[in-house]
Amino acid sequence: MIRIACLHGHYSNISLLSDAFAAFDVELIHFVDPGLLLQNAGAPGHTKEQSHAKNAKLREQLSWMQSCAVDAIVITCTQYAALVTPEDEEFATVPIFTIDGPFFHELAQYTEPQVLLFSNPATVQPTMERLVQNADSHNLHPEIQVHIVENAFALLMENKLEAYREAIKDALYQIYQTFPDQPIAVAQLSMVPVADQFAKENGFTISHPLHSLTSQMSATLRLRSNR
Repeated sequence: MIRIACLHGHYSNISLLSDAFAAFDVELIHFVDPGLLLQNAGAPGHTKEQSHAKNAKLREQLSWMQSCAVDAIVITCTQYAALVTPEDEEFATVPIFTIDGPFFHELAQYTEPQVLLFSNPATVQPTMERLVQNADSHNLHPEIQVHIVENAFALLMENKLEAYREAIKDALYQIYQTFPDQPIAVAQLSMVPVADQFAKENGFTISHPLHSLTSQMSATLRLRSNR
């Protein structure tokens, strides 16, 4: 059985990833560390010393997870994902998958304008920088309009999940009303349940990182169905 270590910034991502891989013959081992999210709350800027400390912490965490006899690592937190360097991936003993890596490739394929919704302001700059870099490497130039659900992420960190999801739903409704003909995507894994439900109720698709992540991991690791 394939064993996958999962690094989360919030415990609510555990059930989302477990549901996504329920159809595969895998064992998921979950590690939850909200430290980076708490440090960045309300303060997206940081010094070189702080950046170095965060990179060192991530490498320590990656090393610890690799020592647990796993076959792969998946990082579901976009802030942790932004810290992963090519060197980290090169020297890792197992494949490292980030929540937004395959998602970037999916978004870059769109030729028409699209809306990308964030709930965590601290992830916007690093995520968009990596998205543009990924698109440029494939000579693609997606037109993306960023929207932020103001004050929503604090609700998640305070474990007020119902209030958080209601804020996401309201934001999706406003975007849907304002841009009825544009593709919509959500950037954070924590928004996936609301996005899927909203899309089902309104009869259209909302892109999110979980679909592309599951597809890439199942193909790369050759995951077998348990059904």
